[in-house]
Amino acid sequence: MALQTGANVLVAIKRETTTGVAATAAGATEVRYIDSPGLKLDRANILSAEKRDDAVTPMGRLGGKMVNGTLNLEGTVGGAIDLILEALMRGTWATATAIGFASVTTVAIGSNTLTTPASDWYAQGFRVGDIFTITGTTLSANHNLRTPIIAMTTTVITVPAGTFTTLAATATGTLTRLKKLVTPTTPTRYSHTVEQYDRDIDLSELFLGCRVIGVKLSLKPGQPVQLAVSLMGMDRTVLTTGTSPWFTSPSLTTGLALIADDCAILKSGVVVSTFTGFDLDFTIAAKGEAVIGSFVSPDIFDNDLTVSGSITGLRSDFANLTSYDAETEFELQLVLQELASAPKPCLALYLPRVKISGLSANAGGGDGAKVEQLQLMIGPKVAATGYDATVASWASSAP
Repeated sequence: MALQTGANVLVAIKRETTTGVAATAAGATEVRYIDSPGLKLDRANILSAEKRDDAVTPMGRLGGKMVNGTLNLEGTVGGAIDLILEALMRGTWATATAIGFASVTTVAIGSNTLTTPASDWYAQGFRVGDIFTITGTTLSANHNLRTPIIAMTTTVITVPAGTFTTLAATATGTLTRLKKLVTPTTPTRYSHTVEQYDRDIDLSELFLGCRVIGVKLSLKPGQPVQLAVSLMGMDRTVLTTGTSPWFTSPSLTTGLALIADDCAILKSGVVVSTFTGFDLDFTIAAKGEAVIGSFVSPDIFDNDLTVSGSITGLRSDFANLTSYDAETEFELQLVLQELASAPKPCLALYLPRVKISGLSANAGGGDGAKVEQLQLMIGPKVAATGYDATVASWASSAP
């Protein structure tokens, strides 16, 4: 008798056309998971209150079904993560946009600016928090950098200090804004079929009607970026040998895992090099509903998205205490890149409205630096000139 090993399990995901109905076999994406609880089917216990002559509680029944679970992943660019983030934000990735310098007349490159004489960067679709790349100029030093926009006017894009080598106004070159994802005015609700295929015994569990209800993002020095993806679903089907696996040749990305040491974190446009830990928690309130005549909820009802987080960092002054007392809002931007030649595969996140909701630090002692713990409150940005209306904006170099 074959026994299933712990590691030889394939996990794949595909969006459903009809919620709760298995997605078709072709076109799924393999999930590059690490040690994970995975998905499981839970059933309510129905217990009788009958009083028997022998004073023994009657055998119960199993009632309504619900799928719950978590898949742990290392951060990578593209693949299942793009699908998961789209479901989390309940939006749609906007494709990358290429703008020729000549289409805005000319572009002059300063050490931290891109200036056009009269055209409108807003009308070209650029916003604060976007990531772009320059190509095709006469100065290759500026080419293929993954550059975040930290401020804008109609004619000037501002980027972190010292990003570029200066170049006089020219009509030769191209700006390419990476694809991005924001929270839309009207959320789009996605459901998925998730397969856990035990290869050694050739059997699959197929989980149906699964919605992404949370992603926890964690960065620590010396470790890969980690994402814990929470899902809630409607039902599970067990597939027998001969019908497993359900998905046919799911696609798989091959890029390296992103690590915290290769990332840049910007606070209000300035790179910060004193953070020792960064955690974000995206949570969607969700629930199934028991109904008469069926063990399966008619849907998973997803509601409000809440974003919160925490940062640990080395103390150098009392600026954070002052910001905490004054409820000062700031922006945070996270740019993750692979170890690769330029243009580097990139995944980025921009949070337009953040403030400190709690602050603590040990009085003293220990062998290292004094470390502050900052709790973050994160809220949505109202549409404004140069800004998307969103609680967060993701950017990716993946196609």
